[in-house]
Amino acid sequence: MKTKKIYEVVTMKNGLKMLSILPINETGIAEAYTSIKSAEGYSEGSCGTFNPNLYKQYKNEKDFINGIKDFKLGCDAIGVSDRSVITNRLTAFTDKVRCVSASDLSGYDLYNEPNAARFDGLVTDDDKVCLFNYAADCAIAFLVDPIKRVCGSCHASWKGSLIGIFQKEVEAFVNHYNSKLNDIICVVCPSIGKENFEVGTDVAEQFVNAGFENFIDYQTYDNPHIDLPGVNRQILLSCGLVEDNVYIIDDMDTVRDSYYWHSFRRGPIDENNFHLNGQNGYWIRLKKNIK
Repeated sequence: MKTKKIYEVVTMKNGLKMLSILPINETGIAEAYTSIKSAEGYSEGSCGTFNPNLYKQYKNEKDFINGIKDFKLGCDAIGVSDRSVITNRLTAFTDKVRCVSASDLSGYDLYNEPNAARFDGLVTDDDKVCLFNYAADCAIAFLVDPIKRVCGSCHASWKGSLIGIFQKEVEAFVNHYNSKLNDIICVVCPSIGKENFEVGTDVAEQFVNAGFENFIDYQTYDNPHIDLPGVNRQILLSCGLVEDNVYIIDDMDTVRDSYYWHSFRRGPIDENNFHLNGQNGYWIRLKKNIK
């Protein structure tokens, strides 16, 4: 039977408020948390008050510095050193997934954006590392196999969803760690929802060509709107995951729910079309295997 609640706001040991992802955390094998935009951090203005940004450059250098401080605050909240965290420089245009372990920390500088690996998915079976992803309207998925003790996360822009990032993430579990499909639990965190995901006919046609015409609303709005959470659910089920193990947080919308989420589409945007918004952060790690 599915968990009645998929998430809840919790206060971490250092006082930071985060979103606890219950189907992951209740396994006892892994723990997953997301940032909350309005949590008390260092960031200010349109990036405030909590913006765990690693790589996005801002016009104001202070915004970038505060983003790093917020990221470290998030790491402290879940009890990990920032130097044990592995992330990717997200592309939003690939289906590439990286399997990592503590050996990948050797010589690794998390803050060296120019040399960061360009992937959109991460998977590990090593409890010595913590995986981090970020987004600002795209979907982030957390995955865990409690039997094989494997966890992962992936970043799915709408293009990433269509080109197969979810399939590649699941394949990494199966092919690299010998997971069984019916053991994998997946939670997709909030993304832009149908209410705000207005697209042009060219984008709508890409969803039609991919077999998702039923998730396009041509009637309610002047232009097509796409139910991206619904699309992602369909993709994950098509990967062979068990329906009871797939959780989609679709009662929140990153554009609409500004208390919780930064949003690329919501902006703000300055006179030069420069986005001033922050980033949402997503941490997942395996708990220590005490035998």
